[in-house]
Amino acid sequence: MIDTRLPALLRSGDTLRGIFLGMPTPPLVEMAGLAGFDFIVIDNEHGNSTLETTEQMIRAAKAVNIIPVVRTLESSINHVLDLGASAIKIPGVNTAAMAQRIVDAAKYPPVGRRGAAFSTRAAGFGFLGGDAHVKASNEGTSVIVMIETVEALENLDEILKVKGIDCAFVGPNDLSFSMGLPGKVGSPEVRAKVEGAIRRIRASGVAAGVIANNNADAKHYRAVGANYLSTVYTALMVPMLKSAVEALSV
Repeated sequence: MIDTRLPALLRSGDTLRGIFLGMPTPPLVEMAGLAGFDFIVIDNEHGNSTLETTEQMIRAAKAVNIIPVVRTLESSINHVLDLGASAIKIPGVNTAAMAQRIVDAAKYPPVGRRGAAFSTRAAGFGFLGGDAHVKASNEGTSVIVMIETVEALENLDEILKVKGIDCAFVGPNDLSFSMGLPGKVGSPEVRAKVEGAIRRIRASGVAAGVIANNNADAKHYRAVGANYLSTVYTALMVPMLKSAVEALSV
């Protein structure tokens, strides 16, 4: 029931293309998969999905062979993994201690302290539970931490030493606010911090991720070392909708 491809893909260094979706809309998950995206980020930090709609979006991802990542708060890690998420993406990871808590919550013993229940969707509602499920979950699901504050950058080297982190994702927007440059993600100061973080992440052997809402940013950050590149559905839809309105203004 779990798509276990992501850890190996992150280790490969190959470019992975994904898209954030903050709306509880399974058809948009299917469209992203049909378009050729490698992963979908179901955004339960800023989006309004319930656990039920998250499950439906994970199921939709399975139907079109797109890897379902769920951005979720630390308190919901067990819930979304039990639904069958391939990865958890946790915002606001500022310390190694928090990173360790996240890994512990995401992995079954003896690796971590995740609570076990084989009646879940991830375990095939009992049909696929037991040792095979534990192995697939511990080895085949990914932990992604989001680095988005000055504090996180100060603690980055220690965070990256935590065993079990598969990817560190640099969030330029929140970082800009933390730096006192709210929303100025394209400023030289913010871009320099993002680039420096990506280089440090890759030097540690962990995959590096970042937002890239256009081809120029994708190429730039890929050259710096990021291989987990994400855009945002609304960043694509807003200009397209504006363009459609202009096209019909006759």
